[in-house]
Amino acid sequence: MNRHTREVPMSTTASRTPRTIRELRDLYDAGDLTPVDAVEDALARIGADELRAFAHTRATEAREEAQQAARRWAAGTPLGPLDGVPVAVKSMVAMAGMPQDAGSRVLEGRYAYRDATLVGALRQAGAVIVGTTTMDEFALTTLGPARNPFDPGRTAGGSSGGSAVAVRAGMCFAAIGTDTGGSVRIPAACCAVVGLKPTYGLLPTDGIIPLAWSLDHAGPIGRTVADVALMLDVLLSGAGGTGGSGGFDPAVGAGLAGARIGVPSDEYLGIAEPHVLRDFRTAVDAARAGGAEIVPVELPDQDEVKAVHWPVLSAEMAAYHLRRFGAAEDRYDAPMKDGIAAGAAVTTEEYLRAQRGRPILRATVDEALTGVDVIALPTLAVDPPELGRTEVELGGRPEDAVAAMVRLTSLANHTGHPAVSVPPGAAPEGRPAGVQLIGRHYDEPRLLAVAAGLEALS
Repeated sequence: MNRHTREVPMSTTASRTPRTIRELRDLYDAGDLTPVDAVEDALARIGADELRAFAHTRATEAREEAQQAARRWAAGTPLGPLDGVPVAVKSMVAMAGMPQDAGSRVLEGRYAYRDATLVGALRQAGAVIVGTTTMDEFALTTLGPARNPFDPGRTAGGSSGGSAVAVRAGMCFAAIGTDTGGSVRIPAACCAVVGLKPTYGLLPTDGIIPLAWSLDHAGPIGRTVADVALMLDVLLSGAGGTGGSGGFDPAVGAGLAGARIGVPSDEYLGIAEPHVLRDFRTAVDAARAGGAEIVPVELPDQDEVKAVHWPVLSAEMAAYHLRRFGAAEDRYDAPMKDGIAAGAAVTTEEYLRAQRGRPILRATVDEALTGVDVIALPTLAVDPPELGRTEVELGGRPEDAVAAMVRLTSLANHTGHPAVSVPPGAAPEGRPAGVQLIGRHYDEPRLLAVAAGLEALS
């Protein structure tokens, strides 16, 4: 992939350009930058966006909220750790007074009348939500419409692609995405940012249009592991959640010394494109050199996961959409029409058989985690596909591009384990790469600590 992305300096007199939320808050605290400056910069970048990251912006409201945040910072009374920080949310997440169209003509003109719980948590912490991000229709696929900041001729991944692009391109400092088969982690890997799918149920999904209720997760995307951890804390605190990072700062003790990292067999990973596998092995070798112990582990067969994934996802999706919009709805794009038809054809027996397979998958992953802190594998088995390409070659055979992209991510949706995609410090320059780490249920602190250690490798 050719590198097209470039860092655009923030328009400020500050001595350095803030890359992380912590750096931004330090500049606010020192008086070298204000929330007004940061929000104006974000809105300018959104206005110049050619990567199709944003679906809708709220410039007037964001400017007013930035002014309020600036007054609080000047008085030394910021609301919370995100006060005045520009953030974004995926367009299927309800924000009162904003369109909630989920990337679909079916909901064109629909406005949310209340905030999703997670949006309320962001507001409570003082975050300035600059807009909603683009996504695949109803979060079904992983191919667009956002463009990859490394190569605009390729997809940025999905379905939370707009959120990942917005973070990578400096249009916001963090964003909320959703993940049903990998839709936070996949675009994070495509855009070389950090994306976390927390433990199933850890973050509430009320106010978020569902794709498949038993697989749906919501999670943060940020530029660094520390920013993602901060977002998780804010979302947990504001949503009244339990577990999670609990104020944990992954920058503390983030070294890999003593960490035990489970790695699947070469046979399991061999389906990945050769250069993807080389990049992953480079990251594993760097982790070993950094003091981590690499331990072989066994994971469920990928084809078995695929056999469980599609009946559950399509049946639950069809049940929601047929009940809500009816079989005669003609405004869906082709992937949704096909997906609903396939889901409607899933029998009760087939759905229950797939659901019965999920505890077996979970038990296998639990067993693999008994002797390690995390399991590591590539986030993606393939490069981000070229725009318009719906089929790729995987393992020497043609495969549907979406199926290929969720090959290594959908497992954690079925088992509910927390999983994060992080660009390793040893990643090749000019090509996005992502290492996926899977942790124990409700053990986000350890998961993020290892992720921070991996991130710090050079």
